[in-house]
Amino acid sequence: MPAWLLALDRYFPIRYLVLMLCAVGALLAAFTWVAFGRGGGLVLLCSAGVAIGVRDLRQTRHSVLRNYPLIGHVRFLLEWIRPEIRQYFVESDREMVPFSRQQRSLIYQRAKGESDKRPFGTQLDVGALGYEWINHSLLPTALPTHDFRVTIGAHSSCTQPYSASVFSISAMSFGALSANAILALNGGARRCGWCTTRWWA
Repeated sequence: MPAWLLALDRYFPIRYLVLMLCAVGALLAAFTWVAFGRGGGLVLLCSAGVAIGVRDLRQTRHSVLRNYPLIGHVRFLLEWIRPEIRQYFVESDREMVPFSRQQRSLIYQRAKGESDKRPFGTQLDVGALGYEWINHSLLPTALPTHDFRVTIGAHSSCTQPYSASVFSISAMSFGALSANAILALNGGARRCGWCTTRWWA
């Protein structure tokens, strides 16, 4: 901060600058109103600013307003519109609180009957840690077996180990599929040697 500004702040704190400008503006506007009959609205505006500033200096509820009269209200205004500022200017399309802007846009488009298709490419960081995907194999791969099973309880202390398939039919209710569809799925899983599951009525 320049030396002259520090010297000025010592005798007249700069945090009172807006209040001082309102007071000077009120005096000048009052002079032009009395002398030339103009500036009545500016008198009212500056006088209202002075009144608010004096009230801020006298109140003891908010230290921000007491230390920064009049201009301290800008802080509360920004705090009030903070969610909107974050939503429209700061938040990225993929931040999820609780749903990302991308997800909301997709829902809005579908609700309006508009196309929800996206162009080729992605905004996601596919090289990030934990991002997974499946690629097609360019060359045929020889698999040792088609039976993808794992042994559960292979430790020596386990008395009843068993083999379970990596693939299975998950639990579904009759509200999602009919009884015949669930029977068909479980029958196919049994023929493939997968673990079947119960369904709920």
